Amino acid sequence: MQISKKIGYSAGDFGLSISYFVVGFFYMYYLTDIAGITPWLAGSVIFIGKLWEGIANPLAGVLSDKTKSISGQKRAFILFGAIPFAASFALLWLIPASYDEWVKFLLAIFSLLLYTSAYSAISVPYMAMVPVMTSDYDERTQITGIRAVVSTLGIILGGGAALLVSSFSDMVLGLRTMAIGFALFTALSLLIAARSVRDVEANNKNAAIVRANLAQYLSVIREKNVVILLVFKFLGAIATGCLIASIPYFAKNVLSNTASSSIGVAIYTISSALLIPVWYKLTQFFDKRRLLLIANCLGAVVLLLTGLLVNQGSTLQFFLGCALLGIIMSSYLLIPYSLVPDLVEFYRHKRGEQHESLYFGLWMTVHQLGIAVSGFMLGAFLSISGYVGSSDVQTDSAILTIRLAFGLIPGLFLVLAAAVLQKYGITRTVYQKVQAELEQREASEPEAD
Repeated sequence: MQISKKIGYSAGDFGLSISYFVVGFFYMYYLTDIAGITPWLAGSVIFIGKLWEGIANPLAGVLSDKTKSISGQKRAFILFGAIPFAASFALLWLIPASYDEWVKFLLAIFSLLLYTSAYSAISVPYMAMVPVMTSDYDERTQITGIRAVVSTLGIILGGGAALLVSSFSDMVLGLRTMAIGFALFTALSLLIAARSVRDVEANNKNAAIVRANLAQYLSVIREKNVVILLVFKFLGAIATGCLIASIPYFAKNVLSNTASSSIGVAIYTISSALLIPVWYKLTQFFDKRRLLLIANCLGAVVLLLTGLLVNQGSTLQFFLGCALLGIIMSSYLLIPYSLVPDLVEFYRHKRGEQHESLYFGLWMTVHQLGIAVSGFMLGAFLSISGYVGSSDVQTDSAILTIRLAFGLIPGLFLVLAAAVLQKYGITRTVYQKVQAELEQREASEPEAD
């Protein structure tokens, strides 16, 4: 496959990452410290929104697998959903701070439900394009790697949200400027991706396979490897969700430097992007599961040390921790997303069914459930510890809670996730054997008239 097509497809991840990271990084902080909603209500907003997204993802997968369109079964969702999705992102940041708290709470829920529905409708078909684009084990990892690099650019831009907003004397004007600018970037990148894959599905030799019904789809949850991968993703989502959402609180209340959160994110993502080729090379020689276990354990150590030892004025140490974490966790940007396409082929061989959108829908469902749990946990812990968003000085218990949310909890769940993945059975050897048998089976089948 041409490298230009891979890069063009990966451009879609730029827009998805901008919006997704800004929401994960800044939305809860926006609700508590700018919109003026109490932490437990803000955490409930995140929980409800992400819980719904978890439900919407498999529904999007089913709809995508059953769709017939001249624009492409999956491509149609990317093409026609780009602009509505961008508009739903902009709407998130338009909650008037002067409204009654419960009105703001309901508006936040409505806007987040709208956004998560649009996100599911695009992201599930988008990610499910990978097994359609190629069946080669290493080429899929390469596409995932390119996407990860492009995604880091989106994360860097998304991480600049706090810097952009803080540069305006009028915070509301800053938020609206950010929302409109990022929405335009998001829509454009998705349209580029849709153009780049316009002929991919037409050339897919498996496109004519009959799709299963919803009951058959959901039966895959009983498969051992599916369960392992979903549990791994759920635990990892709790880790990353808690870490990302806690960064603005950590920067403001521990470092006393709000801008450091955006700079730290940029350092983390740049170091991650630079190391992706190294981790990709390592996956060609070593078991992906073992590599991720080592990386996650090292990442947990860096998080714990950074979370507990960094203090006000220790900005340089914080940036060093971000750089080290990026180098280590670059593997987490690459390896997990390269596992799902292999799952698709494995069960096409075992069950005779091809429904890649369903697997990616389930993958994203448990991810959103993990994010929902992490948001609710963070909101509850902040409320219990006495955190007040409008206050410039927080209690010692609130500061400790922020440190643990940044350093201890994410590291713990990263280690648990990697430990679970060690039982995953679709290795390179297993996949290559399955692929060879599939090719032999398909070669022996008579061609349809």
